[in-house]
This record gives sequence, C-alpha cells and structure tokens, in this order.
Amino acid sequence: MKKTSVLLLTAILLIISPVITSAASNITYHTESDESLAVELLGRYSSGAEIDDGGTEIVAYDPHTAKAYSVNGSAKTLDIIDLSVLAQGDTEIPLEKQIKLSDFGVNAGDLTSVAIDPESRFIAIAVPAENKVDNGNVVIMSTDGDVLTTVEVGALPDMVTVTPDGNHLLVANEAEPSEDYSVNPEGSVTIIDVSEGVTQGAVLPTKTASFSNEIVEEGVRKVHPDSTYAQDLEPEYIVVDDASNYAYVVLQEDNAMAKLNIETGEFVTVKSLGYKDFSAGDNKLDASDKEDKINMRNWPVLSMYQPDGMDLIEMNGKSYILTANEGDAQDWDGFSEEARVEDLVEDDAYQLNADLYQGYTQKELDQMVEEGLFDKEQLGRLGTSTSHPVNEDGKYEAIYGYGARSFSVWDAETLELVYDSGSEFEEKVAQFMPEYFHSNNDEDSFESRSDDKGVEPESVITGEVAGTTYAFVGLERQGGIMVYDMTNPASPSFDSYFSSRTFQGLDAEVDEASGDVAPEGLTFIKAEDSPTNEPILLAAHEVSGTIAAYELGVSSHASLQELTINNGELTPAFSPDHYEYQVEVGHDVDSMQIAARTNSADAHVLVNGMDASEPVALEDGVNAINVDVVAEDSSISTYLIVVNKLMAHKIEELKKDGDCWKLETDIQTLDDKATLELIVPDSAETPDFITFSAEQIHQLKEKNISVMVKKSDIQLAFDMLSFSSEEALTLSIDKKDETAYKNGDQAQTNIVDLSFQQSGQVVSEFVHPVQLSFALAEKKKDSGVYYWDETAGNWSLEEAESTYHDGWLTTVAEHFSVFAVFRASDLAEEPAEPVDPDDNENEQVAEEPTIPPTTDHTTDNELPDTATNMYTLMVFGGILLLIGMVIFGVRLKRKSTP
Repeated sequence: MKKTSVLLLTAILLIISPVITSAASNITYHTESDESLAVELLGRYSSGAEIDDGGTEIVAYDPHTAKAYSVNGSAKTLDIIDLSVLAQGDTEIPLEKQIKLSDFGVNAGDLTSVAIDPESRFIAIAVPAENKVDNGNVVIMSTDGDVLTTVEVGALPDMVTVTPDGNHLLVANEAEPSEDYSVNPEGSVTIIDVSEGVTQGAVLPTKTASFSNEIVEEGVRKVHPDSTYAQDLEPEYIVVDDASNYAYVVLQEDNAMAKLNIETGEFVTVKSLGYKDFSAGDNKLDASDKEDKINMRNWPVLSMYQPDGMDLIEMNGKSYILTANEGDAQDWDGFSEEARVEDLVEDDAYQLNADLYQGYTQKELDQMVEEGLFDKEQLGRLGTSTSHPVNEDGKYEAIYGYGARSFSVWDAETLELVYDSGSEFEEKVAQFMPEYFHSNNDEDSFESRSDDKGVEPESVITGEVAGTTYAFVGLERQGGIMVYDMTNPASPSFDSYFSSRTFQGLDAEVDEASGDVAPEGLTFIKAEDSPTNEPILLAAHEVSGTIAAYELGVSSHASLQELTINNGELTPAFSPDHYEYQVEVGHDVDSMQIAARTNSADAHVLVNGMDASEPVALEDGVNAINVDVVAEDSSISTYLIVVNKLMAHKIEELKKDGDCWKLETDIQTLDDKATLELIVPDSAETPDFITFSAEQIHQLKEKNISVMVKKSDIQLAFDMLSFSSEEALTLSIDKKDETAYKNGDQAQTNIVDLSFQQSGQVVSEFVHPVQLSFALAEKKKDSGVYYWDETAGNWSLEEAESTYHDGWLTTVAEHFSVFAVFRASDLAEEPAEPVDPDDNENEQVAEEPTIPPTTDHTTDNELPDTATNMYTLMVFGGILLLIGMVIFGVRLKRKSTP
C-alpha cells in the first residue's frame, strides 16, 4: 500500500558535537539544531567516467517507472538507471541502458540537459551542434530511449525543461561565441508545442523568443562592448510558474533575468539583478588565497549575483524564484573579461568612490588603500572583470566580483530581491570543516577558492518533507548540500549541511575514494513518487561522475514496536516500517482506543495530538487517526490509521451521466442492512432512468442494503435480491399522458409507468415486494393505489392495503405496471335499473351482498344521515295511515249494513 500521509520531519540530535558522521553511509552531517532534517545516503550510481570528465551532470526522474535519465558528458551518452533497487536496500544503482549520441540522428557534438514530461509521455534532450555556434536540436524520445522526433533550436541549447501543464518544452539557447569571437550568435529561448503529444516523426510547432533593446531595462550589464544585447545575453537556466504562464530565464554572465510570456512567445522584460555590497552588514567574504588563514570580513567589493541554477516555489499566494549565485565570466581566446584586482592596479585603473558603498566613507576607503588593500593578502588576488563602467578619467570606481557566494530569493512579480543568505555558506563551512575551508573540487585543499567565487553555489532545488518546504543548494567547489527551511520565503533559516565527499588529507587529489564530488544537478523526488515511499534527493556529481541518492526525514528512533486497536482489525497487519493502515467498523462503534508501544523507552506517543490514553471519537465515513511517535531527539514519525465507520443510512443526490442518473456512492462505506436513499432531482425530461452497475448490484446484495429512490411525487423502496449481479440494471420512471387512460383525468396523482430492465428484458417478478409511495396532499377515505389492467382495460386496486402518513400514500406491489392514485367512487360504474323485489321473492341468493364501508364524510351520491332517518319515518307513518284508513273504512261499512 502506498504511503500517503507520513510526517517525515526528523532530526539528528547533537549531544556532544555539532557534527555527526555516519560511517555506514559515509555521509557527514552538520547542524546546530536538534530539530534539523535527517539525511541518509541510500545508494549511488557510478558512471565509470574518469575523474573530472563529466560522467554525470543533469538527472531527470520518472515516477512511473522509478528510472532516472542522466546526462553523461564523458561517454556522450544518455544513461538510463534503475532506482527501484533502493526499495530492496541495494546501495549500488545499476545502469539499465545507454543511448549513444551517435544514435540521436542529428548533427551533435554534446548533450547538455534532459527533462521528462510530467505524465511521462516522453523525455527531451538538449543537443548542441558539433560546431557550437550552429543551431542545435532537441531530441525527443520515448521513456524507453527510442527517438520519436527532433526539433531544430538555437545555438548551444544548454537547458531544456517542460512546463508544469505539460504543453510546452522550453529551451535555453545559450549561444556562446566562437573561441576566437569571430562569430557570436544571438541568445534565445525556443518554445516547442507538445500539447497534442509527440508521435513518431511528428513536426512540432515552435516559436523563438529573441531579445531586443526595447525590453532591456537600464543597468543591464553588457559583457562585450561591441556586441548587441541580442548577441550578449546568454540564457542559462529556465523556471516556470505553476500556472505555466510565465518563464523566468537567468542570463548568468550578464547578471540579469528575463521574464517570458509563454503564450505570446515574447520577452516581457530583461532586468539587472544588481550587485551585492560586501562592505556592510552580514555580507562578508574571505577574498584571498594567500593568507593561510580564514579571514571572513567586510570588503569594498560589489559582486554580481550571476545565478546558475534556479527553482520556483509558490507559497502564501505568491511566487518566489530561488537562485544559486555561482558567478561566471566570458573567457575566450578572442576576448576575455577576466582579470585580477592586482592586474588592474598595475594599470592604475582604480579610483574608488565611497558613494557606491554602504559601509565606508571616502576617508576610510583611502586609508584602506594606503594600508595595502590591493596586496595579495587582501584584495589583490580577487578575480574581477574589465567589463564594467569607468568614470570620465577611464577608471573603475568600485572593485567588482563574480557571484554572490550565496542563494537568493526573488519576488517573481517584480524580480526584486527578497532575501539573500549573505555569507552564511562560507561561515558554516568555516565552522564545520575549517581544515578544508574553500577547498577545490580536484584536490583536497585549504583556501584555494577564496579568490575565485568561494564555495560556488551551482544549483538549487526545493522539496517538501513532512509538510515543510526545504531548499537544497549544491556547492560545486566545496561539495555537499546546504539545507534551508523555506517556511518563510522572506527569511529562510539554515537547517543543516551534509556531504558524501570524503576528504583524504590536504593536497590529496580527488579520486574514486573521494566519494561524491562537485554537485551539478539536483532532483527532488516526492515521497509519493519515490521507490522507497520516502522523499529522496538525487545529486549528480560532475567531477566524481556519480549520482548520490539521499533519503530525507526518517529517524530510526521515532518508530513503534506494537500498535493495537480495540475495534476492528488493522489492514495490513502491523509492521514497524509500515505507516498506513485501514480499519473498518460498524455504524454502532462510536470510538476507538489506540494502544502503542515504542521501540525507544524515551519516545512517547500522541494520538491526533492528544494523550494516547484518550479514546478517539468516530464519525460516519472516513476518520483519519494520526499516531505520532515523538523520539528522544525530537524527530517525529506518524502512523496513519484510516478508519471507515460504516453508515446505516446514506443520502445521495444523483447526477446525470448522459441520459441516465448514476449512483456514485461507495457502497463499501455502508453497513450491512443499511438504507441507501437516492434523490432524483426534478427534470423536464422524461422518463427518468436510474442505472446500477453489475458491481453495485453485487455489493448491494452482499450487504442486503435497501434502496430508496425518491422523486418529489413518487418514492420506491426495494432490495436487489430480484436481480442478477451479472448485468447492469435500469429503473425507469415514466410520467404518462392522463388522456391515454380511461378515467385518467380523475387521478389524484401523476400516472406513472414503472419498470425494471436488465439484459434487455423487463423484470416482472420480485422476490420481495416493492414499496410504492405517492405524494398526496389530502387523502380521501376511499383513495387507493391502482394499477392499469391492460387485459380488462380498467384500473384495478392493488391488493395490499394503502396507508397514509405525512403526505404520502404507500402500498406494496408484487409487480410493476402503470400506477396512479384514484378514489374508488371516481371509478364506480353507473348504477343498474331498479328491480321489483316481488319478482325475486323465491330466488335463491347466491352470495351475501357486499356491504359498502361506512364513511364519516358525505359523498356526491349520498344523503345526510338526518335526511335518511326522516324519510324512513315518513314512509312508515304513511303505511300506518293507509292501514288505519282501510280498517276505518271496513268498520264503517259493517255498521251501515243492515
């Protein structure tokens, strides 16, 4: 089962020393906090390349296959490696396949970058031409490494990326000049439309975004004075916002950033990143490799940021760009801007102006010059540039440097600086490994990089571990990864520094025993995409030709030995290294008690943040219970128990899918003998078709669930025992025209045709009767549910007695037909002619006459009780009167007879 909700925020406790070295993984970890992110070296891929030959440079990861794609500049191949072995504990990551540059099918001199589509539809590789000033190509392959198509792009494509929505490939065409500077192609970004996918031999639509003077803001540096901006601006790296609307392109040598509108294919602006003033505040540096000591201090140096790698994050509704401020110069046979401060001093090229610095007055600057500011032990050895403005006397008014020796955060909307790490990188290295401070990446040295961009931050990537976003910054020269907590992007906090480079002694050359040296490309793998179900950081190390896989955030102390519950069963069975479980309980279970025993006696357990002794109240449906194990080192691991409390009653308002209303409720969330109430919204369309899939029928039968289908005017209740589980079932509710039926205009409700159909056949016999209810505002004594008897051509009363409650007249039906509610009196036949009772005196009565039910209400054909009684008295009195008159007449006649 895939781990989806594990808090992996873990720490390494520094009890005696701020440095922990893990001999097993050969990783050195440095921190000042007892709540920092834990790191473990899981495994390593070795390209087999010679040292410092570029065996691994950029790496992309496919979460669907756990394969990674590595740019091998040494062998000029794309290496496909298999990270799935990490899940089995293997530490050697194997090479699965190697694709040679000669198999790419294009004029190619190198390969520089690789990216993978978000849905793993393809991979894209940036391929410069053999002559780098010619147009290069992007080669698009299947994830198995088969060439699908190629796209011609600009000169020297140095980086390729895919937009988050997967619709476009963006290619940074760096367009470096020829070595003799006789040819200087224009830098650009190629936009390749892959929104329709990539098929074999597909011709893909492209746009080229070029630079013009109009979009270049004031202050943007131009390196070569005779070049146009279009020629001078060299795209190095691209990041894209989450909405895939804008791309941000760093122009490293020009110390600038461009904003690109992807839809229009045009640059919006090119903005200078400005200078970092090392004369004030926390901006300090060690600027000389000739002091033989660490000397971090403020200096009158304005250094360009000149980022290489970038990343973009969106937090709190804002987009931020992170940059690794490496620094770089144009240095060719035909033109070079590189110089050292002492070289320019020899040419009397400086006239320092305090107005350009925050930290010094003019008097202080002049005094520093007098006290040897330009000596080798101070700033004389510092690398600087000749491509900066001079004053009217032709002199430089500031000392300029390459790179900010830091990482920065920029507001993506304004491209303004939000945060810079200052001198923290170099201060941490000085604190954690002073004997190898400012080491180079070709030998284990001390202070050899102080005059040349310091630790040289090369790349930056962000990733979330246990709900916290971290930035990982690779140091190309020093080696290792700086980790920062990005919870507050305007003020990130240092978390830790780790390295799997092995220093073997001062002046020792880097070799195979040196471990992982010179991180170039970083790739973050989310926990849900990881072969180990834990976050992993891949770091491609260019000098050692290796890729290190670091697992992030797991502490062995924050784990359980036992986990039990008082209701239900854990699925799967408990295991200390499995973090997610499912439990199913009945609707009558109101709470759950968790019992847990930790592996460490010093660890304690919290259940949903509370004391573990307290039971957890359960609600109907899904309940998430987090069992937090807080270790003695303050690290936390969370075991997730997902409790599905089955429901006794569920109401779902159906939604239409085409012509049918379809059930979407997960029936597995219902308890045995539950009731599923389905509401059919009123619709002008008729009939209504309610469908049940075969699987739903099976589940409903298995749990003996009663189904209620409710419309505003009719309701049905039934079970699924009458139906097969092999085929879908359709219930049809069809309102009929009253004029089509005898006495239809006398119906008290709509006339409705009901039917169940399965496998094209009408289901006419039910195991259990269907309960049928009609909405009826007022019930008359003789109201009942009638069905249409097609044979007799009449309405027949349902045999079951109808009951009336709360506005609904209900009966049960053994069959389906056309139904409606009528009053018996409305369906009564016309009375026959009266018959003289004397004619039937001697006839045998075959049956007892049917006695109509008494009623409390007067019908249209009945007299009131009082009128009936009076009529009876009158008739009886008349008869008595006639008899009396007859008797009187007889007596009178007798008297008159003689």
